[in-house]
Amino acid sequence: MSSYETTSPFRVSTHDLLQLERNEAFRAMREQLRRQDCGMERPSFCATHRHSCTSADQESFRLHRDIIHTLLVPLFLINHQAEQVAARALPSKKGAEPERAFKGEARSAFSWLSCILTEEHDWYLTARCPACIVLHVLHSEPTIRFVTVAAQLAGPRSGFVCWLAALETAVREDPFWGDAFWPDIEDRAARLTDGVQQLVCQCHELRTTLDSPTLATSTLTKATSVCERSASICTTPLKPSSFARKQVRLGREEQRYRSSLVWNAWNCSQEMHQPLGGSAPTQSRRRSLTS
Repeated sequence: MSSYETTSPFRVSTHDLLQLERNEAFRAMREQLRRQDCGMERPSFCATHRHSCTSADQESFRLHRDIIHTLLVPLFLINHQAEQVAARALPSKKGAEPERAFKGEARSAFSWLSCILTEEHDWYLTARCPACIVLHVLHSEPTIRFVTVAAQLAGPRSGFVCWLAALETAVREDPFWGDAFWPDIEDRAARLTDGVQQLVCQCHELRTTLDSPTLATSTLTKATSVCERSASICTTPLKPSSFARKQVRLGREEQRYRSSLVWNAWNCSQEMHQPLGGSAPTQSRRRSLTS
């Protein structure tokens, strides 16, 4: 999908939009991004899409950008919380990799999330041209799978089922991917979704164990030193995962505010700065970035 495309490859009906607008997390994200766009010193669209897209196309790109950001925030936070839990749970042995705190499919999901969040942090984290953000979804198999997993995790009552259908249609109709490629993506996404759900469960179990005075003293401290229960953060040095050598810096105030805002809204509803390069040469699309 070229960054010079002027229409979104995704289609969301008026009826689907009405369903989405019942989702508190989506409404909160839309308002946050609207304020962000209004507060930008330069236009939110890059030069290419500002001049080549109609007003209706720009509005569609904004809507689809808002959907994508709303869906990705929970995955961003799940990964962030898993890193914190891993830092507390791992032995103080130097060089321990964060994914070793988890087992089975949860470990694989954590490694995959860490990798894609590192590789694609400029896409999902920063304020960019809405059209470029939307078009980048079809850039590679991992970005398609990333958004698919996010939509699957949102659940059928969240209103985001329409986005799964829109994503499937866009992949099947895309000249590069084609109709036959979607079943493979969907199958991979389903396995990854299961892994992420296991990761959430294991994080909860580890946190419960670490926060239990009895278990913390009788079990955890037996196996070499884990982070002490009273510590607010773990000081154990961790070797960055081989899947994610370049850790994303999570101290951006705007992103923290946005993430907590949407995460809180998601929980309450029980559903659960630079242009991207419109003027830069089009990047070649990739079928594979991560396994």
